[in-house]
Amino acid sequence: MARPRKLFRIKRDRWHGRHFFDLLVDGKKYRLSATKLEAAEAEAATRYEQIILKRSAGRAALAAPGPRQPALVPETGSLREAVAAYVKSSTFALYKATTVNQRRSMLELIMRSPASSGRHVLGDSLLADWLHSVDARDAILRVLGACGDKVEAAHRRLIALDQFFRWLLGDEPQAAEARIACHVNLRTARNPCKDVEPPQRKRTKNGTMRRGHTPFTNDQVEEWLEACKDDPEQHRAVRLLQITGARISDLHRLNRGMIKSTPHGRVLTYIPIKGDDSAFRDGRPDPAVVPLVPELQALIDELPADRFTFVHSDLGRPYQSAASFGNRVRKWRREAGLPEGLSAHGMRKAATHWWLRYHRDLIPNTFALKTIFGWVTDKELNRYTRDFDREAEADGMLIKLNERRKAV
Repeated sequence: MARPRKLFRIKRDRWHGRHFFDLLVDGKKYRLSATKLEAAEAEAATRYEQIILKRSAGRAALAAPGPRQPALVPETGSLREAVAAYVKSSTFALYKATTVNQRRSMLELIMRSPASSGRHVLGDSLLADWLHSVDARDAILRVLGACGDKVEAAHRRLIALDQFFRWLLGDEPQAAEARIACHVNLRTARNPCKDVEPPQRKRTKNGTMRRGHTPFTNDQVEEWLEACKDDPEQHRAVRLLQITGARISDLHRLNRGMIKSTPHGRVLTYIPIKGDDSAFRDGRPDPAVVPLVPELQALIDELPADRFTFVHSDLGRPYQSAASFGNRVRKWRREAGLPEGLSAHGMRKAATHWWLRYHRDLIPNTFALKTIFGWVTDKELNRYTRDFDREAEADGMLIKLNERRKAV
C-alpha cells in the first residue's frame, strides 16, 4: 500500500541556541510558536487546516456569480485598432528609425495604462470617447501625470498621442479607412491633445527651475583646459568644443575638407547630423558655418600637415563613432575632477557665451549665432543665451561706445 503524501512539512531552524519551527505549505513559510518537535507537529496540523479552509473560502467567493456587467469594449472601434492602422501607415514609415521605436513604445505604454475605472486598459477603450468626450483631456493629463517628475517622458507621450490624432483626423486615405473602420464622425471629432499644454519642468528644492543638460561655466571650462594642458589631443578637443559648440556626433568628424574659402576669408561649414535625414524637413538641412577666427585658425595650424580629421584617438586615428568619442570625453571630464552631471552637450552653452564674450563685434544680430551653431529657430537661441552675463554684455557695449567717441 502506497504511503500517503504529506501535504505540508516542518522546517527546524536554530538561532542563538534556541530551536524554532516553520510550517511550509506550497513554498510559503509560516512561523510556529512551539519550541519542541511534538508540539510543533500538533500546531502545524491545526494551522494547515486553517490555511486550507481560508483558501477554499476565497476561491468560493471568486467563483460565486455576481451582477452581470455589460461589455465595456466592443471588438471594433477601440484605440488599439486605430493605433495599429497608424503604425502601418505611410506617414509613420517616414519617421527616422529612432523616432519609430520611440513613438511605438510610447503608444504601447499608453495603451497598457489602466483606465480610471480600473476595469480595462486604455488600449481597449472606445476611440469615440477620445474624440468626442469632454473627459478626454483629463484622460490625457492622467497619462502624463503617471510620469511623475520625468517631464521629458511626459512630453514624449504627449507628442506621440498628438501626432497620432493629427494623422487620424487628417486627409490621408489610410486615415480615412481607419476612421470608417472605427466609426469616427469627422464632423464632431476633435484632437483631445489640442488644448493640453506641454508639461513644464518642476522646481528644485532651492526654487530654481529644473533644466536639461547642466551647462559648463566659464571657470569650469578654464579648469578643464588647465588640467589637460599636457595632453595635446584632449586640449584640442576641449578647445574645439568651446569654440565651435558642435555636438559629439559632429565634432569627431570635423576635417579639413569642411573648410571653404570665400572672397573675404575662410569658414568651417558642416551639416549637423541631428535631423539631417528627417523626411519632414523641407529641402536640404541648414548648415553650421563657423568663421575661422584667430583662435580656431591657431588650433587647425597646430595639426600635422598630413592629418585630415581634427580629432584623433590615442591610437593615432579618427574615432570610429560618436559613442566612442563621447565615452572618451566623459573619461577626460572625470579625470579633470569636474562634477558629475556635466556632459559634452553642456559645452554648447559655454560656446555661445564664448562668442558673445570674445567676438561680440562679429555678431551684429541673432541670425549670426544661428549661423555659427546651425540653429533653425529662435527657440534654440533663447535657450542657449538665457544665462549669459548681461552686465558683462553691457560693459562690452560701453567699451565699444567709448571707442566710437574717441574715433570721432
